[in-house]
Amino acid sequence: MSFLKRALPRPDTPAWIKYLLAALAIMVLAHLAHSVLVLGWGATDRLFDDWLYDAVMVGCATVCLARGLTVATAKFAWLALGFSLSCDAAGEVMSSISESLAPNVQRGLYLCFYLGAYVAIVLLARRRLTHPRASLWLDGLAGMLAVGALGCSALFVPVLAATHGGGVAAAFNLAYPLADVLLVAAVVGILTVAGWQVDRPFALIALGFAVTAVADGFFLYMEAHGGYTAGTPLDTLWLLGALILACAAWQPDGGRVRERYTLVAVIAAPVVAGAIAIAVLVEGGVEGALGPSIWLAVAALVAVLLRLLVTSAENVRLIASSSELANRDALTGLGNRRALFNDLRLAVAEATAWHPRLFLLFDLNGFKHYNDTFGHPAGDALLQRLGSRLDRRAGPGGLTYRLGGDEFCALLQVTGDPAELAGDLAGALLESGEHFTIGACYGEVLLGREAHSAEEALRIADQRLYAQKLLSARRPASQEWRDVLLGLLRERDPELDTHVHEVAALARGVGERLGLAAEDLADLVAAAELHDIGKAAIPDAILDKPTALDREERAFIERHTIIGERIIASAPSLRPIATLVRATHERYDGRGYPDRLSGEQIPLAARIIAICDAYQAMTSNRGYWDAMTEQQARAELRRCAGSQFDPRITRVFLDFVASRASEPRRPSMRAGGTPRPAR
Repeated sequence: MSFLKRALPRPDTPAWIKYLLAALAIMVLAHLAHSVLVLGWGATDRLFDDWLYDAVMVGCATVCLARGLTVATAKFAWLALGFSLSCDAAGEVMSSISESLAPNVQRGLYLCFYLGAYVAIVLLARRRLTHPRASLWLDGLAGMLAVGALGCSALFVPVLAATHGGGVAAAFNLAYPLADVLLVAAVVGILTVAGWQVDRPFALIALGFAVTAVADGFFLYMEAHGGYTAGTPLDTLWLLGALILACAAWQPDGGRVRERYTLVAVIAAPVVAGAIAIAVLVEGGVEGALGPSIWLAVAALVAVLLRLLVTSAENVRLIASSSELANRDALTGLGNRRALFNDLRLAVAEATAWHPRLFLLFDLNGFKHYNDTFGHPAGDALLQRLGSRLDRRAGPGGLTYRLGGDEFCALLQVTGDPAELAGDLAGALLESGEHFTIGACYGEVLLGREAHSAEEALRIADQRLYAQKLLSARRPASQEWRDVLLGLLRERDPELDTHVHEVAALARGVGERLGLAAEDLADLVAAAELHDIGKAAIPDAILDKPTALDREERAFIERHTIIGERIIASAPSLRPIATLVRATHERYDGRGYPDRLSGEQIPLAARIIAICDAYQAMTSNRGYWDAMTEQQARAELRRCAGSQFDPRITRVFLDFVASRASEPRRPSMRAGGTPRPAR
């Protein structure tokens, strides 16, 4: 019983099945012992060669049928196998009663064994195989054809030559070897497709069929040449094959086989199939015979050649995929350090003083604080967003890379002012929100003018990046630049200067209510003061036009945030503020400009400034706009909360303006309409 516990580890195996299999194993050993002992005497014992033999076959069929009837999984496969063994057992019982009892019915029952066997292996294979590659299907086909060629050469052709006459008996004699060859070929094909990685039940089934086929082969060959004698160990082989099939029925289901193809199995399959096919062709050439074995061998070689073509195509795809993965950053999908060095060397070789290439090296500011505050998964997501934004901003002709950590690179065609290109791409790496601001310092190099090797370009870019970081750390310079820019705005339009200071005051109050950190609050106020600096480049005829702007004028004035960003970004210490200025005319619903940002994509400070700017504009007189009352302006803000403005910040702003003392405003000539900031 210890053997059966190891051989039948299914927890649902009934005790009577275990005892029955143990009895069947003892009976097979007894039959083998008897056949060996009586071999020299040339006699047979009806007890062993008929009744014990038939009992083993009936018992094995019973075990398989019990598996199909009592276990839900793969029930039809095991019922089919039980049916095949039952047909074989029925034929043996009829033969034991009388060999002259319906001999053709006996032969038909023997052939039904193969019918059930084919159905069983197909059903079991479907449950266990996934979707192998085309090369493995071809391996299976080549294996089937090679085994078929070998079987026909070694078995079918000799039996055919030794078969005389015609009639039903001759047809059955030819059907047996053909059925055996097809059965073994099918098993070999399935094993090959599975990469010879099958579970224990199917492996035992394959072994059982192989033992049965070997026994059939010897029997048919000996029978065709008049050399078969009953009661030899050859008869025990059939019993052993049936016992192995019965044991397979109660093995644990292995489920689907994963693609774990060993190198030896994958290479050996086409090599062995090709060698068998060549051997069959050589043997046919020596014998000068043509027949099904020759055509099957030729077909096997064709399958091996097709497998070679498919494998070559798969290898080309794998090499291309490996090359792509080797040159791509796994997190962002941008080029990695390897790709950068390859492309940089090529760009340096192609760039000239008249047609330079712009190389940019970026380093994020504030990323470590972001990572420490929000965690590494959030940091990875931020890097993915910034990398995608940088790639889009670079355009179709630009190449972008991530060197690792928070360092990015770009290679661009120079189509305009290199400084503007650099500032524009730096803007793609800026993001801010509550309690964080991500900026980017960069070093730029013109390939073909300033650098003539990849190493030199990296060295210069790194030096300039480091220098810019030092400059950005000098916070006092920010105030100096702001004073200069505000002075320019004051000289350009004193009324606009008043507007931005009032917006800055409102923004400070809202920022304090939101609990912004001191540094974030300072950036908010600075961005509010400078949010209209780009209007210094807009003609008065458009700014002061008393009527509605046409499409071209509207497109022109909508560029003032981009112009303002470029002006402010000229000072390294003001680049985070430049990003905020660019986003001050975005809408919460994504219909603003210039980048169509929406919701939380818009920096928090820019969302605050948008509300303060609109409120100050609505409550101020302009040549194209009469001031609303504060009550009307507040109503407009409430109406547009969630579409134009952030609803949460709108509520904070309304609470703020309601609590502060304000002077009454002159009533508006127009009430209603979408609130808008000054042009």
